[in-house]
Amino acid sequence: MKEISMFELIARNFARFAAVSGVIVLVIWVSWVMLDFEHMNSGFTLPQSVY
Repeated sequence: MKEISMFELIARNFARFAAVSGVIVLVIWVSWVMLDFEHMNSGFTLPQSVY
């Protein structure tokens, strides 16, 4: 195993943390959109423009 610098180790750990956080946030956001209780009755339609 080749020697890696402390900076490289920190950078790799930060990148892994950022990737995992991004996936978790995406899952939470999608769940929130799909389970939007305020607009549950209108279904998953795009917002209509006001006539």
